[in-house]
Amino acid sequence: MDRKILFFDVDGTIVTSDHIVPESARAALKKAQSAGHILIINTGRPFRHIEPQIRALGFDGYICSIGGHILLNGKDLVYRTIPQAEAASIRDMGYACGMDMLFESEQAVWMDERCTSVIARREFAWLESIGVPAFTDTAVPDFSFDKFVCWPQENADPERFECMFSDRLDFIRREHSMREVVLKGLSKAGGMKTVMQHLGFDYEDSFAFGDGANDLPMLREARTGILMGNAPEYLRKEADFVTAPITEDGLALALEHFGLI
Repeated sequence: MDRKILFFDVDGTIVTSDHIVPESARAALKKAQSAGHILIINTGRPFRHIEPQIRALGFDGYICSIGGHILLNGKDLVYRTIPQAEAASIRDMGYACGMDMLFESEQAVWMDERCTSVIARREFAWLESIGVPAFTDTAVPDFSFDKFVCWPQENADPERFECMFSDRLDFIRREHSMREVVLKGLSKAGGMKTVMQHLGFDYEDSFAFGDGANDLPMLREARTGILMGNAPEYLRKEADFVTAPITEDGLALALEHFGLI
């Protein structure tokens, strides 16, 4: 079997919405590793926000924070972060435009107490539960972040917020009116290119597995883009193959379909 490089999103691809790794996925990933393939996580999460059960699966590397942080064999290859000098101005303008905001970094997660988003509060509580330092006071001297996600409150002006920082940040539209925000030019596809070049893999050897809007660059960049069956309907036309949902052994079925295990 030819050696391939496989890129995996985390949420909705490897873990369910209840943060469970299906046993079929766990076994399939192990088989793929045993077959000699290189397995890389490609996620919007900072590395520290990846729970131990995912790290224990033994991936060869991690593309984190939408390409902002790349680790291979436990060592940093790339690390780009939003300058701390800009953190406060981004925060202040976001609040002025009526945005709920969750700030993520390798060191911590931040969410101001004024946040009204149920989704943000749930994510904040979960990250705190897995040991990520969590803070509700963003008005401190060492406040900084690598990326953030935000949701418009009622009567918010998200377009004004985006316009203010469009030259420095990319706003990725997600479900529930959410924006995932990273340094301009970062993407899961860019992270893939860097890793493949570093490891000497050709485009023809690449597979990507995902389920969300921020996975589109990755699915398009890979030779074969595989979409989970639990993904939104509008994404299906962007994939080379649509497998079953994660809760119906979708990851294992896709790996078997392409002869990777």
